[in-house]
Amino acid sequence: MEAESLVDRPSTHPGEVEDQEDLPKEKLSEQLIRHWINERFAPEVLAHQEELLEKILSRIQQQSLALDVLSNNPEELSSDDHFRLMLIETEIEHLRYICKAYARCRMHKLDKFFDHCLMDPETRSRLSKVDLEYCSREQTLVHNLLYDSVLDQLPIKYRKLDEDHMIIRPNLDQSVFIIVRSSCGPVYIPHEEPLMLEKGSIHFINYRSIKSFLESGHVKLG
Repeated sequence: MEAESLVDRPSTHPGEVEDQEDLPKEKLSEQLIRHWINERFAPEVLAHQEELLEKILSRIQQQSLALDVLSNNPEELSSDDHFRLMLIETEIEHLRYICKAYARCRMHKLDKFFDHCLMDPETRSRLSKVDLEYCSREQTLVHNLLYDSVLDQLPIKYRKLDEDHMIIRPNLDQSVFIIVRSSCGPVYIPHEEPLMLEKGSIHFINYRSIKSFLESGHVKLG
């Protein structure tokens, strides 16, 4: 019985940065972990990896169905088959954990920046339909709570919640650690010479200056 491993299958989906010749190939699990870590350490909400998640969840479903079928016929399996299936089951649980961790990380940011996410066009374009619905619900709940508990007691002119200084925004000028996946640059930093990033190098650098290289996949956060 041949069972294909999830983590042994590299992604070849068109349009992914992994398909570019100058970037390292990655397995599905490695891609998901990289995007999770990027999301965790980036100050802003990053683009939702909807296609990658759909691909991974589809593979998990396929493998889970195969495991269910095979578990009903244990007498037909050799000892090697049992060991192989045990490894695949472990890989599935590992990917499920990373999917949940990635989702929790995004939810934490959406909870914090829901007003900004809904009002900023660039950030809004990076959200999935589910993200947008979540932000809208969160905004309604928080605003209603504030009105009922505080704002309703104030003069009308002080009841607005959409004034610019009241919106919590991510700090794009904070410094982050990056690992360079593929040589790129130049990076422009105020009052500094343009910096070329060499593959494999590690830097502690202003997020805004490397934002475009993070989006293209040439660097990752760590």
